[in-house]
Amino acid sequence: MAAARRHRAGRILIGIVIMIIVAAIPFVILSRYAGGWGVPYFSFVTDRGTTCVNDFTGYHCGNLTRADIEWWGDIKLPVGTKLISSHYKSTHDFTLDALVEIPVAKQKPTLRSLEKSFGKCVADHPTVMDTTGLKRICVRANDASEDSDSSRPLADTLYEVTSAYRRNGALLVNIHEESR
Repeated sequence: MAAARRHRAGRILIGIVIMIIVAAIPFVILSRYAGGWGVPYFSFVTDRGTTCVNDFTGYHCGNLTRADIEWWGDIKLPVGTKLISSHYKSTHDFTLDALVEIPVAKQKPTLRSLEKSFGKCVADHPTVMDTTGLKRICVRANDASEDSDSSRPLADTLYEVTSAYRRNGALLVNIHEESR
């Protein structure tokens, strides 16, 4: 009789372990791939290395890699660029905000690239960048400051790219882009 009870207890224990394993397998699969499937509140990593989190209307990413800033911002940043802060949010629209510091050796080519991509500085244009203590502030923008009589078609993306120098000579570039 005691042997039968031990045998029955062993079968029950084995059954419980099997049920736990069967229940855990879908959870492991879900937690591993749910972010890539777009399940809200699960994270995923972009092809360029940034970790993002899904929400009900899209996804958001913080601490972007330089490659993702270049990808989403359609901007070229030199190797050695220091990322100070960054955020990307995608719903039916998108918003990209990034503040970077350009290495001294790459400042002139970067400023030429910014002018080629985003145009010349717009005089007296406001900026979202905190310019306290900065000098030689240059704002490149295509928002409401654009000439409404312009023959150019409206861009799909609004941008404000601000460059400025710290007192120590470091070049800061603030990138703010959003879909129209």
